[in-house]
Amino acid sequence: MTRFVIAKHDEILRQLRLTSLEQIKNFQGELVKDHRGRRDILRIKVSALNSQPLVFFLKRNWRPYRKDGLKSLLRHGRVWSSARQEWENSKALEEAGLRAARLVAVGEHCALLWEQFSFLSTEAAEGGQTIEQFSATCRDREPRRQVIDGLAREIRHLHDAGLAAPDLFTRHIFVDTAGAAPKFCFIDMARLDRLKKLSHRQRARDLAALNITAALRWVSAKERLYFLKKYAGQIDRQFLKLIRRRFDRLARRRKFQDFFKNSEPKVK
Repeated sequence: MTRFVIAKHDEILRQLRLTSLEQIKNFQGELVKDHRGRRDILRIKVSALNSQPLVFFLKRNWRPYRKDGLKSLLRHGRVWSSARQEWENSKALEEAGLRAARLVAVGEHCALLWEQFSFLSTEAAEGGQTIEQFSATCRDREPRRQVIDGLAREIRHLHDAGLAAPDLFTRHIFVDTAGAAPKFCFIDMARLDRLKKLSHRQRARDLAALNITAALRWVSAKERLYFLKKYAGQIDRQFLKLIRRRFDRLARRRKFQDFFKNSEPKVK
């Protein structure tokens, strides 16, 4: 089964020759990341009518895992590609009053049991910097406090809406600090649990992922406790144990070892 949906910027996509799966496959652009040939991410810059450049990201899934296709078949009664799943997850975030990178187009080719190829195109996330980048570059106490405060409320909003993200990493949340209060935007939400009510374990899993992607050298222990108090209202020891248990499991993985480099930051 083949599926192709354009949500916005039809004319620009036609000009770029990005209106069919074959054109998507053949497109050459600025490579952002290549995941060992399984998928790649391209950045596309175009001129908009107001002379401000418009930035798209194109994520192409070349060799999807067959197990994911089988899981989607069991869940939905038919195969959903990873791109379509991320598309639907972004819509779920928006329906809950949260922001995700604005959807541009999605397409897939699925066989009977699993996905063959898919793509997702979005606009660049609003904000210009991730939480990871903000933590590393902003050393002023008050803006940091405002962002931590706002982020805690945003994640609580996410969870209270019955949404949980195992990939809730600091590099997957953009922050816009230009206004009176910080605004946040989620990206790469290919995995999103959608339930009526989240368990403490699911909440702890997400918070542990956020914690371990905020390196010790950029975020202090005091700031972490402040975030948790703003998120939970009060510190629950049992909840802390659940977060710590999940954190310890993540800490054994090589990809999270950046957390432990150097020491705690100095904040003005």
